[in-house]
Amino acid sequence: MGTAADDGTALFRQDATFCARPGVGGTGVTFESLNVPGAYLRHFDSAVSIASGAGSGGFDRPQTLTADSSWTLEAPWAP
Repeated sequence: MGTAADDGTALFRQDATFCARPGVGGTGVTFESLNVPGAYLRHFDSAVSIASGAGSGGFDRPQTLTADSSWTLEAPWAP
């Protein structure tokens, strides 16, 4: 997965938008993709990816989707 500059299109805005949902792991918050419902921001192997848990291995493996997609929000270090 790479990064891209904002090209001003509606597709870019949809791809770059994530909606906060109750944590799929039972705590915290999960960020669901606006453009790909059922796909979430997920941490895996020291990186953040978008995954649905429908894959067979790597960052999209279903076994740990709930734990890897639940985030704990904290207050900022500085205002």
